[in-house]
Amino acid sequence: MFFKNLFHGKFPVNLSKFCQMRFNSLLFRFLPFSVSRHYIGVLGKLYYLLNWQEKELIEQTISYVFRRKMDARTLKGKIKETFQGIFDHYHEKLYVAYSRFQKCFRFLKKRVRFVGEESLKEALQTGKGVILVTGHFGAVEFLPGALAVNGYPASMICRFQTDRLRTSLIERAERINLDLIDADSDHIFLAALKALKQGRILITECDEFEEWRPDDRQNHYFLNCKLPSDRSLEILRKRSGAPVISALLKREGQRNYSLNLTPMGNGASPAAMPVSAQCLRTLEAEVEACPQQWYQWKKFGKIIKSRLEVEHDRQESGYLAPEIGIPVAD
Repeated sequence: MFFKNLFHGKFPVNLSKFCQMRFNSLLFRFLPFSVSRHYIGVLGKLYYLLNWQEKELIEQTISYVFRRKMDARTLKGKIKETFQGIFDHYHEKLYVAYSRFQKCFRFLKKRVRFVGEESLKEALQTGKGVILVTGHFGAVEFLPGALAVNGYPASMICRFQTDRLRTSLIERAERINLDLIDADSDHIFLAALKALKQGRILITECDEFEEWRPDDRQNHYFLNCKLPSDRSLEILRKRSGAPVISALLKREGQRNYSLNLTPMGNGASPAAMPVSAQCLRTLEAEVEACPQQWYQWKKFGKIIKSRLEVEHDRQESGYLAPEIGIPVAD
């Protein structure tokens, strides 16, 4: 089965688990930041060499979205940078989990610059907590730690790919008053409400497409793809009364980051627009400006594929788009 999958361009584990091999958790305690970043880049290239179907899906999805906005040379460069961004994401995940704790603490304290921090402080003064909405963009793995090391009481809904990662991150989180809510546990919604009632910052991601509670009565567009509205964030906001702020942690070079905080529902957007749509619009603008910093291209490619199959009769089943003809990986 292993060799059969490789023949068809499928690797038996995903990139996250591949990068989280036990040996790597030991390496990250000793390797310098730049060396470990290069090492994960090599592992990532090996992974996509073996899992070429997934690589092609990502390439063709980016091409499908941006082919009319960029010339071929620029588009090729953005695709190459996107894979480096994917590798950086997993490097940042492992760095937070396994590098020496004090070293990581100092790194986050020094390297992350807050933009719009006053809006976060004002929101916290309501006493209802804050819903901080981010996405699979930039150095999101640094976001909860960056808040915690600067004295903010943060909670984050997250999913752990391995038990070893769960154990390490929870142990580290407890040392800096960071609360991690396991997305695979029961009563996630109640845990989120509890965190907000305690006046904490609840971090959640607006582009977890497979976790949405779709509202078929409303639709909106994201990167020119029509999607049903997600009711989850709106329900949480109404139940808690907490203000909502968009938070995107952008990479500014290899070792500097800016956390951009933008209040939602403050009159800058149409009042009737759901808060989830407002957050997606903010994320969309950043993805269009820096597509290499978003790493949901694989999942978004599957969404495009399924939508085109429904909306276009000329679509060949199993293909991303008729003019592309690239089979979609399972």
